[in-house]
Amino acid sequence: MQIHCTYCGAPLNISRKKAEAALDVLHAEDLAYYEVRCPKCRKMNKVSREVLMRAAPMWRPREAE
Repeated sequence: MQIHCTYCGAPLNISRKKAEAALDVLHAEDLAYYEVRCPKCRKMNKVSREVLMRAAPMWRPREAE
């Protein structure tokens, strides 16, 4: 999935594995947004849970072990 940097407009690629890892972090820390750094301008971009769910639609939270 591709999103664009809020500041410079550069495309940011989010793979399914990266989206799943980000959703794991969001679930574990109870966050609303995940931050992705732009490789061009180096600023942080907020990516919502809904956008990440579109990139990894089959993701399910892991049970506490």
